[in-house]
Amino acid sequence: MADYGDGDLTKFAAFQKLVEMADVAQEDDKRQQTAQALAATRADVVAFQEVDSHQALQRFLKAYYAKQNQQSYRHVALHEGNDRRGIDVAVAAQADWPFYTRSHASLTGAWIDNEPSGAALLRAYPEAAKLAGKLNNQRIFRRDCLEVVLTKAPVTVFNCHFKSMGGGRSDSMAMRQLEALTVREIINRKFEDSANALWAVVGDLNDYQQVIKVSARVDDDGNPVDVVQHMQTSGVDPLLKDGFGVNLLNSLPEAERWTHFYPAQKHKTQLGYIIASPALAAKMIGTPEVIRAGMPYRVPNTDDIARFPRVGWDRPKASDHCPVVVEFRI
Repeated sequence: MADYGDGDLTKFAAFQKLVEMADVAQEDDKRQQTAQALAATRADVVAFQEVDSHQALQRFLKAYYAKQNQQSYRHVALHEGNDRRGIDVAVAAQADWPFYTRSHASLTGAWIDNEPSGAALLRAYPEAAKLAGKLNNQRIFRRDCLEVVLTKAPVTVFNCHFKSMGGGRSDSMAMRQLEALTVREIINRKFEDSANALWAVVGDLNDYQQVIKVSARVDDDGNPVDVVQHMQTSGVDPLLKDGFGVNLLNSLPEAERWTHFYPAQKHKTQLGYIIASPALAAKMIGTPEVIRAGMPYRVPNTDDIARFPRVGWDRPKASDHCPVVVEFRI
């Protein structure tokens, strides 16, 4: 910094160019690691969140994922949602897994209340009901609930990205509960017997039912001890209450049910979900896999996890979120 802090700005343009080149290289590493994480899922059908555009996803698949020597995702769909930043949810599938899609981005608070089942859900969640009244003629989903009907197997996937916890988890929970109960109502109206239908709600639901806190206490090897704390309420509760859906990550040990790490609070949480109908959950093979090889090394108690090449202490990294993959026999 001494070369540029003595009042001589003649070299600043070169310095700025150097920073830009470093940023480009780091972003390229990040995309390569994201592509490796995608390849590690070996998934036939993939649900994406925070996608800039259909074109951006296609370019990523061709420029980065294709170099993983994996079968390409031939079918790709994205509907423009409600996020002001332009990030959307999308779906991609292998060539032999065609599908058709429907957006639910236009649903308003009034839509939920015009059926007895929706009105009953609102009564069960008073804070969400108050919010629905305020959004009577306004859109509910912060992004979308993308309905994906697979044609190779009788399965419907609902890809969601609920409201973030920005501004505080408690203050924003009613919005996530409203989104969750709206998804539940969509399912109720689509299937006469939702428990025996084959459906799954997937995506970044931005809330958790438990926290794995990295405590100050250490074990005999000097590693900080993870402590599990259960939450009384969560934004995903409407999708799980009364056994409506099954959180498939609950089949893992409690200490393994995390997909995200908050460095400031030093806790690990599950934000990524595959919530299946009881009928679909019964068809799961084995247990879910959480791909953590793209997480930065700063995540405590993960030294036993092999990382992708060039993953850093904080960055570059594949993502803040770990992909979750489940296999079903249908």
